[in-house]
Amino acid sequence: MRAPRAALATTLSRIDGLLLDLGRTRGDVLDIGGLHRETGVPPDVITGLLRGEEVAEEPFGDRVRHRIRHLRDTRRRPDGTRPSYQEIATSFGLSGAAISAIVRSSAQGGPLAATQAGIETYFFGRPNGFLSVEAVPALDAALQPVLRRLRLEARSAAGRTPASGAAWLSDHDDVRGIALRRAHALPEKQWRVLNAALTALLEQEQDDEGEDER
Repeated sequence: MRAPRAALATTLSRIDGLLLDLGRTRGDVLDIGGLHRETGVPPDVITGLLRGEEVAEEPFGDRVRHRIRHLRDTRRRPDGTRPSYQEIATSFGLSGAAISAIVRSSAQGGPLAATQAGIETYFFGRPNGFLSVEAVPALDAALQPVLRRLRLEARSAAGRTPASGAAWLSDHDDVRGIALRRAHALPEKQWRVLNAALTALLEQEQDDEGEDER
């Protein structure tokens, strides 16, 4: 299993490669507010991680308490009000005062695993690690649906036009894929030249394969 930061970097590289192939930008598909709602990770931390910056993780206890507050603020009842601590606690046999005490605490440790699981089950229907997962893997998980959508778009586009280098290499982790993904920093004119050259090479490879089959 890859380290969390390496996994996130790979996900972002793949997204960037597909965006280049589709003629789009991160701003078209990445919404900081949406990612914040999805993960509970503060917007400034998400912004830093998307830039490739080193970002310090919150202490475990602080992270859990912030995520509980975040869930109450963002997953509201149908009438728009926040679920009470008592309502949340009753769903798994705890007291509202106990959850309130957890949120008000300044202890470095978080609640028992069973309490975390009960809170997550109330909001998500099952325990999913939302309260405790660190920012890097949380963001990486939230980006996976974005990556899947872009892959589908790229495959659809490839059915109408010849596949370009970015689409072909976006799912590969060898040196070719890494080099191409780094090329996203090239000026637009230079990228178009590189992309055209790669497309020509790939089309030649396909022609050669066709000759071999005949």
